[in-house]
Amino acid sequence: MSRLFPKPKPAFLADYLVHSNSNNIQYAIYFSCLASVVFGIQLLNHLRLGGDMLFAANMPYTLLYMVSFVFAACNVLMLRKLKALPRLSSFVNAIEILFTVFFASVGVFWSLLSVNDGHGIAPFIVIMMLLCFSLQGHLSYLLSILGFAFLGLIIGLLVNSLSRDIWFDISLGFSSTLVCFAVAHLIEKSRLKSFEEISKLSSTNRQLRTLTQQDHLTKLLNRRAIDSALKREMARSERFDHPLSLLMIDVDNFKQINDGFGHVFGDQILVDISRSIKKHVRDVDYVGRMGGDEFLVILIETNPNNALQIADRMRNEVRSINSQILECNISISVGLTAMQGESVVALLEKADKALYLAKKAGKNKVRSVFSQTNETTNL
Repeated sequence: MSRLFPKPKPAFLADYLVHSNSNNIQYAIYFSCLASVVFGIQLLNHLRLGGDMLFAANMPYTLLYMVSFVFAACNVLMLRKLKALPRLSSFVNAIEILFTVFFASVGVFWSLLSVNDGHGIAPFIVIMMLLCFSLQGHLSYLLSILGFAFLGLIIGLLVNSLSRDIWFDISLGFSSTLVCFAVAHLIEKSRLKSFEEISKLSSTNRQLRTLTQQDHLTKLLNRRAIDSALKREMARSERFDHPLSLLMIDVDNFKQINDGFGHVFGDQILVDISRSIKKHVRDVDYVGRMGGDEFLVILIETNPNNALQIADRMRNEVRSINSQILECNISISVGLTAMQGESVVALLEKADKALYLAKKAGKNKVRSVFSQTNETTNL
């Protein structure tokens, strides 16, 4: 069955269903537009008959063109609104299947009318070929619709054409049904293969992008990524007039820790400290390693008072690492500042000055600077 109905690998299944359903809605819109034009032209041409279009011989065509035109036109208006619905909702799936079933029925009905008028079943082939492109990812449904359409065609031919040889029309309908499914099967396999390759490539690109933005040791943002985030968030903060606070953090006496316990131990301390810092920030905030034992925290839409509380919680969290490592006295100093319309360089200079004040006050402190001339002592 997997060869008859190709399916993506389990890792890609959910994404492929969303991708397929999204495309199917778009296909349905395109074909509805095409159908509204085709049936609209047929209806206008049919209206030239005047009152004759209500005669028994012309009434089936009148109903076919009118119903098909109205359905296609309503589909165009309705399907555009479906784009806002979840792509995996049962309602969206039902609309996709209903769209295809309707036009398969139109194809059968139109073919029967054409056969009875001596024109063959060419419309059936055209409509069935369109079906090949309208049910991406639902080949089992497509096969069922094709089967029922062909069965309906046979029954209609047998009922309405008993006095004529209909085997040519039946064989033509059967051949067109098989061709439609074969073409749809090949197209689906090709689309499925392309989707998996693109998904793998996208995943690889995401991993590469993460690696280029991630500090290899702490898994925080690296210097380039945190600098870019700071520029971006400062521009957004200025544009919307939202507060932005900045924390510059330095590990106290880190050189002595490295010298006394070794670089492997020092690296582990940096990892532990980075985890302690991350505990007290939100997903919208940014934490990066500036280099060595220095970190930078960007607090989005956070005023200085709240930033001060966050900084002190970080400081206390890092101090708790000492309960696990009794031989080493671990602490951090934090410099706090807030954006006040200055440049990136000026903001970093204020944070660096605040960090210097925290170190000068005896380390394991939080100090803030909000202007180049105004200093505020905190914790």
